[in-house]
Amino acid sequence: MKLKTLVPAPVRLIYRLAQRKWSDYRGNFGQKFARPHSNNAVVFPYCYTLEQPILPSAFFENKMRNMQLAGKSIQKVVVLPGEIFSFWQIVGYPSPLYGYEKGRNLINGQLKSAYGGGLCQVSGIVYYHALCAAFEVLERHHHSRDIYAEQERFAPLGADATVVFGYKDLRFRNNSKGTIRFDISVQNARITAILWSTAPIEQYTPHFTRTDAEQQRQVETWVNDVRVAESTYQVG
Repeated sequence: MKLKTLVPAPVRLIYRLAQRKWSDYRGNFGQKFARPHSNNAVVFPYCYTLEQPILPSAFFENKMRNMQLAGKSIQKVVVLPGEIFSFWQIVGYPSPLYGYEKGRNLINGQLKSAYGGGLCQVSGIVYYHALCAAFEVLERHHHSRDIYAEQERFAPLGADATVVFGYKDLRFRNNSKGTIRFDISVQNARITAILWSTAPIEQYTPHFTRTDAEQQRQVETWVNDVRVAESTYQVG
């Protein structure tokens, strides 16, 4: 029997959160995370828009609700040059106490229901913005399985960024010259993410090169002829 099966999940989560906090302290990240504050006096004349469909699935309405809640949290944050965007530092624990509901999640390669299900599409579209803007991606995790048929994809394979509270985060540094923020709208089965900036940001088109084997797919992500990520997905 594995040790982790003997330790209750809440205890494991507390331990992982403590590990993260200590790691962030040692890395001097704590003072660099972007945090909510007023942006009324800041003018953002430049914007870049991405849009994706939200596909029908189990718990669809719950997924929409969860995505809207996360989007509202992200919209409160501005990211100064040099600061770090951390999905979980901004969104916080996806608990029913904060209005989150059960949705479909891919957990250990299996589709299950969990509070906060659907948030990976929010983190994914933000990650795609980070790729297009060539921000410095510090942490990103791909899903373990590719569960979509080609005609069902709402984003290229390799453009995903799965997030698990306490375990897997999406983090990138704003290495541009401008202050940035995001507007995220979730309605009519679509998610729209607008990246606003106080200064122009050169936009790139990410390229995803894929190699298919019998039971797995490997994807290399390229931005401006530089390989920035490699993802391996199980199939079936």
